[in-house]
Amino acid sequence: MRELHTWVSLPVKAEFAYAWHEHDSAFNRLSPAWESTRMLRTDGLREGGRAVIALPAPVGTLKWHAEHFNVVPGKEFSDRQLQGPFKCWRHRHEFEAISEQNSLLHDRVQYELPLSPLSDIFAGWFVRQKLSAMFAYRHKVLSNDLAFWGAWQEKTVKRILVTGSRGLIGRELTAFLRQGGYEVIGLSREASDSANTVQWNLTESRPTNAGALQDGKPLDAVVHLAGEGIAEKRWTSKQKENLARSRVEATHNLIAGLKELGLSPKVFISASGVGIYGDRGDEILTESSSPGEGFLGELACAWEKAAQQSESVFSARSVQLRMSTVLTPRGGALAKMLPAFKFGAGGRLGSGKQWMSWVALDDVLYAIVHTLETESIRGAVNLVSPQPVTNLEFTKTLANVLNRPAVLPAPAFALKLALGEMANELLLCSQRAIPEALCKAGFEFRHADLHAALKHMLGKNQL
Repeated sequence: MRELHTWVSLPVKAEFAYAWHEHDSAFNRLSPAWESTRMLRTDGLREGGRAVIALPAPVGTLKWHAEHFNVVPGKEFSDRQLQGPFKCWRHRHEFEAISEQNSLLHDRVQYELPLSPLSDIFAGWFVRQKLSAMFAYRHKVLSNDLAFWGAWQEKTVKRILVTGSRGLIGRELTAFLRQGGYEVIGLSREASDSANTVQWNLTESRPTNAGALQDGKPLDAVVHLAGEGIAEKRWTSKQKENLARSRVEATHNLIAGLKELGLSPKVFISASGVGIYGDRGDEILTESSSPGEGFLGELACAWEKAAQQSESVFSARSVQLRMSTVLTPRGGALAKMLPAFKFGAGGRLGSGKQWMSWVALDDVLYAIVHTLETESIRGAVNLVSPQPVTNLEFTKTLANVLNRPAVLPAPAFALKLALGEMANELLLCSQRAIPEALCKAGFEFRHADLHAALKHMLGKNQL
């Protein structure tokens, strides 16, 4: 039987750390971002509670059946494999108080591989390395989340509507907000069995089913993330119209529809993009910088203007989050880049001299909550890392983290030939944006450095 004992210092009481693990979303928060592990079913954290987990496998998925035992609320719990990839697996989580406001989490794992001891010779080192990377990731996420929620135990916002709740950011944000104690109502174009979901195609003026909003309770805030993917299709005239409708017209419809339902949120946060600045070379861009030229600049200006109507319609505090490239291996730009870079086929885009603003997905989640709860934050907000990089630096850093070469550049003419106008505005333009408004409002980025952020989210850290 192999053993692994790891521990992490936590900036909260042991009882608070234990309670964090009781949320349904805790497993997914702790699951490595670089793997497609997901919870299929759970009975919750209780004695005898069972769970079924889908694990990535060479072909399809592998189901892991587990059971909780030795559950002592506030102090410890264990889980064991009933069916899965190991011959035996037991994991004890023990929460130890070390002061009035700090604690230690001990992870004690006992495991045995199938066909042991023969498998130990050929695969033992690999499994040990995978477990080390997994717990390094889990501990960093856990300590960051607990430090963040520990500082926001008192909240002014209670009930939030999240549009685009099934998108990459919306899905993660919805789970994160619920874990923090908020009541969250999702909005989706598709029908849902969930009682906490509104069905509404925002290109239509009225929702198909707004039952979740018609219970007489007030709505405190809206986080409006819905919008067709900007890079999903080539920018034909028709596609540009679709992109505008899914942002500008959808925002008008959302505000008008909520007013018709008799709802008046106090905070209205809407997505926007750093594309509003256009191609600006080496210029440092803050929220006070003027808009730039091009389709994205015009689209973002119209989108923000539509969102600002919430100020007059609801007397709401209106915030427009100018997002940059959001990095996570679970989707978006980074997920599309990874296959080429893992095979050593990555490279700079064009000259590589253009500045690239970026932000880690976890910092997006933290920043949105910070914005919801900070009254002084209003208007445009650059949601970007305080350390932008050039495309060449990004390319070298990603290749270095993956321990691969990056020697196959994509010439500008080839990108323009393949993507047309989209290449100029998404891949070759230069935007050196910094988060002046967030920093002035006291927000602390947990993943400001690109190299450290990529190592964390791609599982390259070891205990």
